[in-house]
Amino acid sequence: MSRKLSDITRDLVLATNEYEIFDDADLQAKIDELVAERSKKEDGIYFFYQDIEAEIDIFSKQIKKAQKYVKFLKNQQEGLKQYTIDMYANTGELPKHSALNPIKVSESSGAVKIIDEELIPSVYWFSKTETVLRKKIILEDLKAGKEIPGVELVKKSYVRGIK
Repeated sequence: MSRKLSDITRDLVLATNEYEIFDDADLQAKIDELVAERSKKEDGIYFFYQDIEAEIDIFSKQIKKAQKYVKFLKNQQEGLKQYTIDMYANTGELPKHSALNPIKVSESSGAVKIIDEELIPSVYWFSKTETVLRKKIILEDLKAGKEIPGVELVKKSYVRGIK
């Protein structure tokens, strides 16, 4: 039965800890065996990662196709609405009203269309001020060793060699 890499690593850590305590030759042999097993398993990580990446690409393309189709369907819906509005505007009649076709045309309560902003009186304007942190400067100062209250420099591990 094939074991997970995490299980092998866990067993290796436990065996190493036991070896540090008991210094037994059998434990050293077990450690060597686990290291060899882990090495064989680790050798395929990159290719396994690439397989997953290929699957992600396939599903991403399928998602994009589905999103395009949803957009197409929404456009179809809007086209049907516009057809109904145009038909009503031209003929004054709606399609036959029934339980399966409960269509009505109503007028909206209104929306603002800006024609020329320069002509709009100042009473309709307001100033907006936004305060934002300058994180790049904070990062530079932290890297330079400066102490800044309320923040800390966080360094994360990452894997190189795979995107």
